[in-house]
Amino acid sequence: MAFLPALAGESWAKKGSPAGIKCAVETTTLVSVTIGNINKAPTMTNTLSFSCSIRNAIAANQQMVYCWHIHDSSSGNTPFTYRYATLGTGRNQSKIGFNIYSNGTRVGDRKNAYNITGYSTKVNDLLYRVDDPMTVRFEGNEGVSLPEGKYIYNNPRTHVVMHTIEPGDALDYPNACGAKEDNGGGDIVDRGQIMGNTIVDINVRTYCDVKVGSDMVFPRQFDLKNPVNTQAQVVVNCSAGTDYQVTLDNGQNYSDNMRHMKRSGGEELVSYNVTPESWSDLGTSFDQPFTVAGEVPAQATPPIGTYRDTVVVTVNIIQ
Repeated sequence: MAFLPALAGESWAKKGSPAGIKCAVETTTLVSVTIGNINKAPTMTNTLSFSCSIRNAIAANQQMVYCWHIHDSSSGNTPFTYRYATLGTGRNQSKIGFNIYSNGTRVGDRKNAYNITGYSTKVNDLLYRVDDPMTVRFEGNEGVSLPEGKYIYNNPRTHVVMHTIEPGDALDYPNACGAKEDNGGGDIVDRGQIMGNTIVDINVRTYCDVKVGSDMVFPRQFDLKNPVNTQAQVVVNCSAGTDYQVTLDNGQNYSDNMRHMKRSGGEELVSYNVTPESWSDLGTSFDQPFTVAGEVPAQATPPIGTYRDTVVVTVNIIQ
């Protein structure tokens, strides 16, 4: 959702926004993730992006800077410890605690100590933009048992400001992101400020899927006097924070402690190995590719033909 307010061109202080500034927030959903175990869920990353266009170029000695924070109406005027994505209402409400960080600094609520400030990027004389890295850490959920479902945090008060400073002006100062003040207070007047939505969408559900990214195809050979190597790719997608184990079975022609490929239309076999045969990891809710190495060891050369085997890949959730 984009907001495009046009500001009137009345007088402003040095720390002011150019007349006619128009801004738009480009990022709305910070996180959309499926989580199996909230206490093992990884940190999620994204970028808060917004841009502002101006009517006339600023002076050569000025710099366009920005300031933003995210209000949290649930805390009122009391500093909060966590933000919460919620499921249900009243006594039946369940919630997931989290915090938002930018370059390691916790994003707060209207307090100057939690303002995120910096220098905007000049696209051209009339357009400036900001792309701030964001992380969402799930915090304050120790010992919490969460019912499955979709937990939502939808905050319409992501408050961003873009304004100019002159040589010697501080990048941050009291009320840099605050309400309009008179010139005598040294605060921003007529700054380019907008409110945008911040959404954190968490689906609590434990799942695991596995698929083959690429088959194990050995290059064509005239003999098997030397080992032949290749690889395959297995792709696992498990809910974030879910422990899982992947195993490869012995194939369709296992004998003498070896996997074998069988010649199409015949009974002849070629032995081969795969590595690893099993492994464990932690889900992220995104595709996780893994490489499986294959080797045909040196052996007697079989009759000409195409040799195949089928190996079943299984992913098990570790409780």
